Amino acid sequence: MPGKQVEMSDVCYPDSLIGNIPNVYYYAANNPSEATIAKHQSYTNTISYLTPPAENAGLYKGLKQLSELISSYQPLKDSGHGPQIVDSIISTARQCNLDKDVDLPEEGEEISAKE
Repeated sequence: MPGKQVEMSDVCYPDSLIGNIPNVYYYAANNPSEATIAKHQSYTNTISYLTPPAENAGLYKGLKQLSELISSYQPLKDSGHGPQIVDSIISTARQCNLDKDVDLPEEGEEISAKE
């Protein structure tokens, strides 16, 4: 790689520009080699931090309720509760503004099952 391979000297522009100003470099604790390189190249004081754990955000607002309604439809569709669940699904989808993305049937409109 072209460029300086060792620490900076007093004739290097970055060293001249920074002068006596402290150079603080934050690095993730899961990548210690990055901090080591930064420390050797620019007199950096390293401060480590742990990366936050990633979690599944899941559904929010009415989407969770909509998911539960859709899940409950399959086992109950033949029990006589099917039409009521479908109406609840459509109503909840409207509350979640999904009718702006999907053509939903109007209230009271007969819904035929597609095979």
